[in-house]
Amino acid sequence: MLRNFIKTALRNLAKNRFFTLLNVIGLALGMSVSLLFVALLVFLSRYDDFHPHTDRIHRVTTQVHDREENPHYASAPVGLAQKLRDDIAGVEKVVRIQGSLGGDAVYGEKKIPLYGYFADPEFLEVFNFPLLEGNRTTALSKPNSLVITESEATKIFGRNGAMGEIIHLEGEGDFMISGILKDVPENSHMQFGAIASYATLASHTRAASLPGEGGWKSFSNSYVYMLLSQGTDPASIQRSLDEVAEQKYGKEKNKASFKLQALDDIVPGPELYDQIGPNWGYLGLFLVGLMTLIVLVPACSNYVSLSISQSLERMKEIGVRKVMGGQKKQIILQFIVESTLIVLLALVLSYPVFELVRVDLLHQMVETSPMDLTPTLATFAGFLLFALLVGVAAGVVPAVYFSRISPIGALKGKELKTSRRSYFRKIVLATQFMLSLGFIMAVVIMMRQYQYSVSYDLGFEQQNVLDVELQNVDPQIFKNEYGKLSSVQRISASSHILGVGSAPEHFIKISHQVDSVETSSMSVDEAFIPNMGLELLAGRNFTANAPENTRLIVVNEEFAKKLELKNPWAATGRSFVLPDGREVQIAGILKNFHYSDLKEAIGPFYLEYNPGSFRYANLKMETRDVVGGLTAMERLWKKVGGQGRFTARLLSEEVRDAYSFYIVIMKLWSFLGLLAITVACLGLLGMVTFTTKRRLKEISIRKVMGATSESLVLLLSKDFVILMVVASVITIPVVYFLFNHLLGNTQHYSMEIGLLEVAVSLAIMMGLGLTTILSQTLKAANANPVENLNVSS
Repeated sequence: MLRNFIKTALRNLAKNRFFTLLNVIGLALGMSVSLLFVALLVFLSRYDDFHPHTDRIHRVTTQVHDREENPHYASAPVGLAQKLRDDIAGVEKVVRIQGSLGGDAVYGEKKIPLYGYFADPEFLEVFNFPLLEGNRTTALSKPNSLVITESEATKIFGRNGAMGEIIHLEGEGDFMISGILKDVPENSHMQFGAIASYATLASHTRAASLPGEGGWKSFSNSYVYMLLSQGTDPASIQRSLDEVAEQKYGKEKNKASFKLQALDDIVPGPELYDQIGPNWGYLGLFLVGLMTLIVLVPACSNYVSLSISQSLERMKEIGVRKVMGGQKKQIILQFIVESTLIVLLALVLSYPVFELVRVDLLHQMVETSPMDLTPTLATFAGFLLFALLVGVAAGVVPAVYFSRISPIGALKGKELKTSRRSYFRKIVLATQFMLSLGFIMAVVIMMRQYQYSVSYDLGFEQQNVLDVELQNVDPQIFKNEYGKLSSVQRISASSHILGVGSAPEHFIKISHQVDSVETSSMSVDEAFIPNMGLELLAGRNFTANAPENTRLIVVNEEFAKKLELKNPWAATGRSFVLPDGREVQIAGILKNFHYSDLKEAIGPFYLEYNPGSFRYANLKMETRDVVGGLTAMERLWKKVGGQGRFTARLLSEEVRDAYSFYIVIMKLWSFLGLLAITVACLGLLGMVTFTTKRRLKEISIRKVMGATSESLVLLLSKDFVILMVVASVITIPVVYFLFNHLLGNTQHYSMEIGLLEVAVSLAIMMGLGLTTILSQTLKAANANPVENLNVSS
């Protein structure tokens, strides 16, 4: 029977090639993003599956009960680890992990960023991160021992052996390489480049970072994992954790409780604070799935609408089937088989789109969460299952519709009259236009916001300023050597890049007072202010006298206003105590400028002189030969910088890249918008084609009676144009208020959405819609009425 259904379905699809093609293309576009979501689900299902005892590995999470937010953390007090080891039966091994290891690893002339965790020796026994070199039992047993991954070892040591070598990790101290790990798989919820021994935290350099009071009051960045003994019931461990929580926090005002979380429940899992690695929570997955449905549901709705619109052409077929004894369930199955075949064809067509999107998505995710969406057998099985589900879902509505038609009504060619059908078609088209216009407006607004951000006057000079990473090079030696180049006008030094990222805040105390000022800062030399084109409103700049400079700061207007003096310029000469204990005076006041990106409002800020913090040289370049100048700089770097790589970027590019996330958003919404618009236009094309086809006799009679082509086009198009207008009236205010709120929360200095953004978006949507409508209505209006009347007869 199924074979006959497939034959009949193929015959019907071949008979209606145009509408079959519309359905296949529309569903293929709608499914392309959904395939990405299916691949993501398959990838997430493989998270942490490479550990041999996955079912026995658990993590302890902490729920704080503060009677307000009651936050749930992935971290746990370090004191709990000892309690698990000593007092709770059924726990075979316990691993403490502290997530603060990080800094620049210095080896010879090389300086490479290195990040990871501090962990107990049992880390390499509980988890399956294979050691290529070193002893699994002793690699993390001694203080200042460090195990690094293979790729990090290659970056730092090249092809030379790394075992036993000493590296200096800035802010942490010296470490000896005690092991080389195989690179961490992408489907691991812990991502790191190095693991340092937990015993290092007890050394004199890191003792202050250990939590006090037995390790129960603080648990930020502290994680506790355990390997349960064979046959241990996790419920018994949970009961023990409840008892420990009651014992430790029962009398506290803010109580806490512990939850046992299985390893395979971490990703995907609940949204937790203080995660140790990539976080794929259920809410995030729901939002991604919702995004795929935004494109998939309209495509399926198009199929339903087009299928039901063909009812007159299928009436006799349905009537004959019913008269010949066809049962209702057989007719339903016939239409579901047809929809499934169309969806399978769409699946084949959507796969190349999936591959293109997959490659681009992975490129965008390089700096965020590691991901491997390479299709596997499980992925292809997921694709097939998804296609079958979509086929059934898309075919159910037309199948039920046709199965309800009576045999006599079907043979007479009468449709099943229902007002819901008309409303359904209108709602589908209006919704598609709303989505299309919404995506177009989103892309246009993001594009304008990006242009607004990169062209914003930040209050300092950006053009022809080249920022060079000093690495381990002495700033004065760099100035002496690079100052000789003809392509370089001026050189200054700084600890940070202006206008990029956010500036950390701290307090400085007003001398001989209790009051303090919350402010941000950066370290610069005496050439920085003129080099960056900053404007002094009062006082003076740093001088060539380095000892004197260390006792001075230069502040911005906001800092001076914060002192609440009658005359802000009188702030010069006022004394303050910096966090490092130095007492300094205000030497000058600068006109406000954007020391961080536009996400933050300009606040109190000061420049200090601290050569030990200089990380960048700021070179003011000649405009004549920038490329030639860079070539000469790279050659000179081999003399000045040793083996380190010459790293330099134009300040204008760095500022532009600070807002590159708008480009990522634009690309995503542009793609989704393109799919939504294409699906909407395909559905509109099908509906207009059917409408004109069914009204050919009416159109011909009107034309014979003297109707003009223009009036006929208006007659055929007005209902669709009205739907587009209604969709616009609903969408524009919603998107306007949504993005006004979104932009304000995302960036302090953001553009105001005006008529230009709305007009451009509306023009694009109306242009595409009207082009689709007129492509059919003009042809019908200009057709020879005699031919249509002959055909009708």
